[in-house]
Amino acid sequence: MKFTFFRLILFSFIIGIFSSCLGSSSDTIAVSSSPDFSSLVFKPKTSNKYLSTAIFTLSEYDAASKDSIIVNLDSLPYNTNIDSVNPTFTFKSSAAIRLYYLPGNKYKRDSVWLTGKDTIDFRQPVTVKNFASDGKTYKKYIVKTNVHQVNPEAYLWSKVSDNLGQADFKSQKAITLNDTLFYYQNDGTNGFLNVSSDGQTWTPKTVTGLPVNTPLNDMTLFKGQVFVSKDGFNLYSSSNGINWVKKSLTEFSFKSLLFVFNEQLWAVVQASDASYHFANSTDGVIWTMRGTIPNNFPVNDFASVSFKSPTGKERVLVTNGYSANGSIEYSRWTTEDVTGVNWLDFDTENGTLEDLVVGGSIISYDNKLLAFGLKSDGTSLYKISKDEGLSWQVPDTTLNLLPSAYRANPRNYQSVVVFKPKTYDKINSATLKEEITKSNKIFIFGGKFNSTTYSDVWTGKLNKKSFLRQ
Repeated sequence: MKFTFFRLILFSFIIGIFSSCLGSSSDTIAVSSSPDFSSLVFKPKTSNKYLSTAIFTLSEYDAASKDSIIVNLDSLPYNTNIDSVNPTFTFKSSAAIRLYYLPGNKYKRDSVWLTGKDTIDFRQPVTVKNFASDGKTYKKYIVKTNVHQVNPEAYLWSKVSDNLGQADFKSQKAITLNDTLFYYQNDGTNGFLNVSSDGQTWTPKTVTGLPVNTPLNDMTLFKGQVFVSKDGFNLYSSSNGINWVKKSLTEFSFKSLLFVFNEQLWAVVQASDASYHFANSTDGVIWTMRGTIPNNFPVNDFASVSFKSPTGKERVLVTNGYSANGSIEYSRWTTEDVTGVNWLDFDTENGTLEDLVVGGSIISYDNKLLAFGLKSDGTSLYKISKDEGLSWQVPDTTLNLLPSAYRANPRNYQSVVVFKPKTYDKINSATLKEEITKSNKIFIFGGKFNSTTYSDVWTGKLNKKSFLRQ
């Protein structure tokens, strides 16, 4: 430390001598007065492959100290050790660099002149003071090193409500509309609706125009409207989720609404000759009947999901439901064909979701598919697919485990939605923190187990979906 300080004094003295001796000469020594930061690279003192990946930039300003802040905006991985780091600073010019541990640092309380071989503890912010090559001009910077404090790949699950709405119901469905959660139930005699803007506080609403005995399983959101079929020839729609209007069709009867695909609403319909077909609509009003459905294609009580492949192509998956003749079909059908004609049965390739009984739910989340439901042995099922629904696995229970209180009550016919699904690309704005906190939450509503009904509500979220930079 003393040597480095002496070196700074000596360097300044030599610069002064040369400047005075050569003051009248045309050959002057170029001495910079710019102490500005250029880069910072971390080298681990122990084996740590992540440290060298940290990218530091000048991104913030500390108004209290009036110092600029050198920071890695993309946090280092969870559990990265930064207590023994060899830092390499580069400035536009530098005669000497002094590092200070800030007051209140619980790990260190001294300062050091950096030599390039130092071991520094960056668990808390430090200050560096760089002297330009003129030996006089200096600038101070605060260095802040971000490390994820929670595992970004872990899910946090919790219960929102023990009993929301009607405890004993025949049909239920949750949807999201206009950044609001809608939870519908009916018991065949009365209809019930609860709405929430955050999933925590719920308000009952009165629904008009929708018959109280409407099966709700195929309720689907399409182009800002909610659609649900009833009694084959009737299709109900609502733009606000509360007031509904009926449209009747006579050319065919609806068996079930399927999904939204390629900016069209799709359904399984039955023609006048009793054959089953796909049908689609661009507005939910005018429908076109397409090709016949494949053999063993489920038409009721199935799980379906629309999603985008890693290449950005839209795909759909329909799995495990009742066929047209009423038998249970353990099959998974997928397509990316915009005409809806060419389908592939994944079960001929892989049978890892055959244990999901009818009435399951599948969502797209974090470039994966998540399946919720009941196993054929009566226990709870929760699986994920990383390959667009081809193969399914139980998630790593150290990172993603549904609460024991939920698993203790196995059920199917639960309604699962992603609330405020949003994608943030390299966001670093504190103004978005509240929005990011509320977005990308999974909600699980109720369900059934034989004659037992559940009206509890659970929520979960992947940790990294709450990070400002994703």
